[in-house]
Amino acid sequence: MFKDISIALDWLYNQKKLKPRDDLSRIKKCIELLKIKTPYKIIHIAGTNGKGSTASYLKNMLMLDDKKVGFFVSPYVICFNERIQINDEYISDSNVLKYLSILKKFSAEYQTKFNDTIPFFELTFLMALLYFQAKKIDIAIIECGLGGLLDATNCLDTTVSVITNIGYDHQAQLGSTLKEIANHKLGIIKKNRPCFTGVSSELKEYFKTYAVNLSAPITFIEEEVNNIHYNANQLSFCYKGKSYMTTLVGSYQAYNASLAMAVMEYLNPNFPKTLTDLALLNTKWPGRFEEIIPNVILDGAHNLDGTFALVNSLKLKYPNRHIKVVFTALKDKAIKDMLKLLDEITDFYFFTTIDDKRATSTEIFKSLTIKPYKLFTNYKEAIDLAINFRDSCIIVITGSLHFISQAREFLINERS
Repeated sequence: MFKDISIALDWLYNQKKLKPRDDLSRIKKCIELLKIKTPYKIIHIAGTNGKGSTASYLKNMLMLDDKKVGFFVSPYVICFNERIQINDEYISDSNVLKYLSILKKFSAEYQTKFNDTIPFFELTFLMALLYFQAKKIDIAIIECGLGGLLDATNCLDTTVSVITNIGYDHQAQLGSTLKEIANHKLGIIKKNRPCFTGVSSELKEYFKTYAVNLSAPITFIEEEVNNIHYNANQLSFCYKGKSYMTTLVGSYQAYNASLAMAVMEYLNPNFPKTLTDLALLNTKWPGRFEEIIPNVILDGAHNLDGTFALVNSLKLKYPNRHIKVVFTALKDKAIKDMLKLLDEITDFYFFTTIDDKRATSTEIFKSLTIKPYKLFTNYKEAIDLAINFRDSCIIVITGSLHFISQAREFLINERS
C-alpha cells in the first residue's frame, strides 16, 4: 500500500513496455481482469494538436448540461493529477495512492501470470477507468496518448470519435506522410458511430472514404469557421454564421471550439447558445497561448503544425510588437523547421535546455537560425533574463510541453 505520493509516482513512471505494442490485447485483458465497466457515453479524441483544448471546451459544455464528466488527458502541464479529472476537479492524491496501490498488486500478478509488464500509460488509463467507475460518471472524454489505432485508449466502445487535425509529429511511430499519420488517427473511428473532425481540406476525401467503409457519419467543420480576429484579450470568430468568443487565444482555438460545438450539437441538439457562449468564456487550458504574466506567453507548440499555428496567432494578435523567444525542444522534433517558422516573428532567441533524456543540447540551435541568440544551460536563467525585456516586447516561451510545464511552475511558484 503506497503512503507517499512521490514514491507512488516514481513507481508508476518506471513501469516500461517490454516490447512495442502491436495490438490492444493487453489493455483489454486488464480491463476484463479488473472487472471494469464503462456504461457511460464516451467521446474519444485524437489528433496532432488541439486535443486538450477541444476536450476542455466539450467538458465545460457538458457540465453546463448537468453532466458528470470524466476527463482523461495527457500529458500534464500543472501536475500528474491533471491527467484524470471529474468536471473541474483533479483526482486527489489520496485517490492516486489508493488506485496505484491496487494497480501495483495487480501489475505484479499480471506479470507473473502473463510474463508481461503493464507500462506507465496503460496503468494511468486503468486508474482513470477505475476512478470513473467508482464515481459513476455520466460521460467520459478520453484523449489519445499517441496516434489512435494502437493507442491504449482505443479499446473502448466509444459513442463519438473526434479527430482535431493531422500534422507531422511522432513520425518514428506513426509514419512519414500525412496519410500514414492519418491512418493511425482514423483508427479510432468505430463502425456506425459518428466522427467529427477539423482536418484540412487536403485530407477531406481520404477521411470520407475511410468513414464510408465503416458506415460512420463524418462531419467536417473547417469550412464553417471564419472571421477570426482579436477583440481586446478575447478571440472572436464565426461558426455556422453565428458569432462566438473565447478567452483561450490563438487563432487555432476557433477551430477547436467549433469542433467541440459540433459534437455538443450531436449530443444535445437543444443545448442553448447562451450556455455555449458561457462554456467558451469559462474554458481555461494551461500552456496554450497562455499569458502567464503581462506580455509573457507560454505555448506548448512542440511540432511543426503547432509552431505554425503559434506564429500565425502571434502575427494576428501582435502585428506591430517586437517578439523575443525562449526556446528548447526535444531532439526527436522538427527543430530546424520550427525555428524557420519562429524566425518570421522573433528578433532574438534565448536558447536553453531541460533535464530530460531527450533534451537537445543548446549547441545544436546555433546553426539553425538566422537571428541573434544567447545560449543558456539553465532554463530559469534564460527566462529570468528574457522577462527583463517584457516592458518593451512580447516574450514567448515555447518548443516543448515538458519545457512549458517546468517554465510555468518556475514562473508561478518560484519567480513570483
